[in-house]
Amino acid sequence: ALDLEPVGEGVFAVAPPALLGGRCTSCGWTHFPRQGVCSNCQKETVEEVALSSEGTVYAYTIIHSSPPRYNGPVPYALGVVELAEDGIRVETVLTAEDLDDIAIGSSVSFRLLALGGGADALLTFAYALQAS
Repeated sequence: ALDLEPVGEGVFAVAPPALLGGRCTSCGWTHFPRQGVCSNCQKETVEEVALSSEGTVYAYTIIHSSPPRYNGPVPYALGVVELAEDGIRVETVLTAEDLDDIAIGSSVSFRLLALGGGADALLTFAYALQAS
């Protein structure tokens, strides 16, 4: 799976697996996705940083039909995960043995996720439900 084409350049690292954000070296503001200019102080002093691999489900829904060009499993969960960094919420796929176990406030961990197969396979990221 690590040799698959990533869905977006600079969104996540493969080795070690991590979601990538930006941290301003002037004011300390951390954000996702990373941008060249700090949205807090407007300075161009943003460096790439690995974000927390743990988070909490802030909101979610379970999708029962495939959107156009989606080649992953159905049903699947799509949600918003709140990370430890102040104010960072990430829209992401949520994975679990049983999607019915996902709840607001559930603890989740960052994972790499291969979607599809053959020439259309892509590498993306998800947050997996932690065992309680």
